[in-house]
Amino acid sequence: SSGINAEWPLRPGGLPGGIYEGELHSPATREAVKQALGEFKLRALKSGRLGSSDSVIVGDVIDVKTQVVAGQKFIITVRLGLTSDSDCKAKSQDGFVSARVCSDNENLGLHKVEIISQPWMAVKYQFGEFEDVEGPELKSLWVDGAN
Repeated sequence: SSGINAEWPLRPGGLPGGIYEGELHSPATREAVKQALGEFKLRALKSGRLGSSDSVIVGDVIDVKTQVVAGQKFIITVRLGLTSDSDCKAKSQDGFVSARVCSDNENLGLHKVEIISQPWMAVKYQFGEFEDVEGPELKSLWVDGAN
């Protein structure tokens, strides 16, 4: 045995500051993903990289980690991209299109976004770092669109 207690990451609540595997299907995680995607779309519009004929391609959420901070931080790894493909646009809803029905795969990359949920605050979600893991560069959009 390595001496590490296999049960410790599973303790409810966890240690403040510790990073844990998030529950992909929990309502809190789903809402955090929804908020992160909404913020991404907003920043893409503000940065000028998402035009009226463009859509945000959303693929699978690959991984979610959570960290107890002043609130709960979600570190979401998601397949994401921008497309100007008209077929994808036709299948989009509210500016988003599923990667399952959009064939523009070369514009789909892997990205990490941080979001902090603080339900007791007037502004319930704060957005943190954005990281390009692989594929098209979108971090500059996240930064430019923040202002």
